[in-house]
Amino acid sequence: MRDVTAVSLGDNSVYLVTLDGARVLIDTGPDFRGAAAAIEEVLGRRLPDVVVATHGHLDHAGLGAWWQARGVPVAMHRLDWPLATGEEPSAEEFAALERFVQDCGAPADVALEALAGIEARRRWSAEARSGDYGPAGRDRRWPTGLRYVPFTPSRGLEAAVVPGLELIHLPGHTPGNAVAWVQSEGWLFSGDQLLPGLTPTPALQGHHGAGGPDWRLRSLPLFLDGLRRIRELAPVRCFPGHGEPFGDVTAVVDTNLAQTKQRAERALDILRAAGPCTVYQLAEALYPRAVRRRFWQIVATVQGLLDLLEARGQAVNDGVRWEAAQAASASRS
Repeated sequence: MRDVTAVSLGDNSVYLVTLDGARVLIDTGPDFRGAAAAIEEVLGRRLPDVVVATHGHLDHAGLGAWWQARGVPVAMHRLDWPLATGEEPSAEEFAALERFVQDCGAPADVALEALAGIEARRRWSAEARSGDYGPAGRDRRWPTGLRYVPFTPSRGLEAAVVPGLELIHLPGHTPGNAVAWVQSEGWLFSGDQLLPGLTPTPALQGHHGAGGPDWRLRSLPLFLDGLRRIRELAPVRCFPGHGEPFGDVTAVVDTNLAQTKQRAERALDILRAAGPCTVYQLAEALYPRAVRRRFWQIVATVQGLLDLLEARGQAVNDGVRWEAAQAASASRS
């Protein structure tokens, strides 16, 4: 028998996949007060044979320690293990984020507020690992705040073999991001790689050993490569980590790719017209009414677009300012 049971846990969905007797849980579930009891109520007494975390963020791997205490191995790509063990984000990564703010060209008052946001994130990260449940966030995505009790996963994805289930490493959302694929049924378990109604927003994050010219993972180009890989699979049904399962998966992938292409072309047009820009100046040109209110989301989005243009050979930078590659060549000739 092959079957999927969805478990709704606040804003997250986890899935028990039954494949000819083997039981695999896709994502551990977030650790809010009452989450473990909610999973037990749905799954009953029989435990899964293995839990696969699509990536190391706390809402997808937060109950990893709880599952392993019950004797259920948790598998995660090894590049995301530092997120689970609490080694990342490190003091070095927070310092790199502070340097990014100082170098991005933001006005002094905006930079000061962004630096305060880094300090708040540092405290939040420590509190999440302290073992206590904080208050629910303003968006009320979960009944309480989330914990992330540090743990070391039992397995990498290469050792999490279940017949009929393939685990595919698609870095971008995180260095170790992965999806689960049941080819015989056309089922894709996408975690945060593909979500209904949302286009990819890259994060500013360390590469955690994945390599790169500096501390930062070039998230968006990798994320788009992952979407193209999904398109090649041609799934008939997608089970996302947030939201309801959906069909017509190829159309959703194509929408994501088209919207990102449109944004990148708009950014390139501005660079060609305006000349050298800092990241913040380009963010102001692209999102003039939003960049001050949503600094991190907007600046990360713009940096992702610049990473994409750079990967395509369409934009270059001198460490502070970015410009269209053709314009840069012309100015040096």
